[in-house]
Amino acid sequence: MRNPLSQTRSLERPWCVTTDNDNPRTGAMPSSVERVWSEFMSALDALAPDVRAAFLLHEVFEAGYDDIASLIGQPADTCRTHVEYAREHALSRMRPPGRQAKAQTQ
Repeated sequence: MRNPLSQTRSLERPWCVTTDNDNPRTGAMPSSVERVWSEFMSALDALAPDVRAAFLLHEVFEAGYDDIASLIGQPADTCRTHVEYAREHALSRMRPPGRQAKAQTQ
């Protein structure tokens, strides 16, 4: 009998693809696209699950706050706060280092 957990582990991160660039011995540098994608996924992974769900539902699927509220079981105002927080969190992680200081002073 197969262990059901072994199936879920392979599905944890289907977006993560390993390449030769992941091997430090080859000396290959990741492409710009790979670096951006990696930073974006790190930013999403750092969010709490309900914040991440609200953000993705709103930004990717263009769901309204009332719809998100019914899906994740939280008030619409809380969902709005989650989306705003996640957006700021993602932007702060994705800004180039020189632009972070400018964004914080504005």
